[in-house]
Amino acid sequence: MSVTKLRSVSSSETGSAKAKHRQISEEILSAIEAGRWLPGERLPAEDQIATETGASLGTVRRSLRSLVQMGVVERRHGSGTFVSGARAQEEHLRHFRFMAEGGERLLPIFFKVTSIEPTRETGPWCPFFGTDVDSYIHIQRLVSVNDEFEAFSEVYLPEDRFADLSRMSEATLNGVSFRDMLAERFNAPTLNTRQTMVCQTLPPRVTRHLDMPPGQFGMVWTICGMSYRDTPITWQRVFVPPSDRVLEIVPAATHDQPVMREIT
Repeated sequence: MSVTKLRSVSSSETGSAKAKHRQISEEILSAIEAGRWLPGERLPAEDQIATETGASLGTVRRSLRSLVQMGVVERRHGSGTFVSGARAQEEHLRHFRFMAEGGERLLPIFFKVTSIEPTRETGPWCPFFGTDVDSYIHIQRLVSVNDEFEAFSEVYLPEDRFADLSRMSEATLNGVSFRDMLAERFNAPTLNTRQTMVCQTLPPRVTRHLDMPPGQFGMVWTICGMSYRDTPITWQRVFVPPSDRVLEIVPAATHDQPVMREIT
């Protein structure tokens, strides 16, 4: 793949030093979206970015700080600046954090895909993806928690971007972290999420999958995942039956230390 240099940004274009810093952030982000640097790869040194963009080192550093705050890149002392993504803050990212007795160990989780197909079905995922998206990849999975009980998960993704998923076999996707796959194969790391939870009667199609009696109550967990520029990439709904296992909720991001979460 040919490497395209970052576009030089002049003060006359942007009107002020602050605007120039933002323009450089946009240039770097656009290059990441285009695949110049993939998740986990290191960006050029600050002086090289300054040369390519025609900016001062101070302006480049300010633009990189903005990208760190957005969760797009991470700084590693003594190593450089890296594109965030599949492995970023992994210990904090996983949604399915069921705890063993004593709260000191996470229970193992395994995902089994039961179906994957394109669909034009409408539902609550449509407003999240917007009117420009009218076809989706729909994936259904059983989530085994420590071989003790199962939850049921359904994921919707925009088909125009992730059509290759529908051509993969269910066996290929079993046990795979979608967060890792989207970041590494599609350059679409999950950098932010919105989540809601409600306790309600589980629908019949879910109780059939979980081999439970109709009318069973459980937790319905909706997780909306966004990538660069808060672009919607995944809408997931998880149906969790009653259990005495503790589910740890990942804390929300703070202003000083954003926490990026994943769609597993």
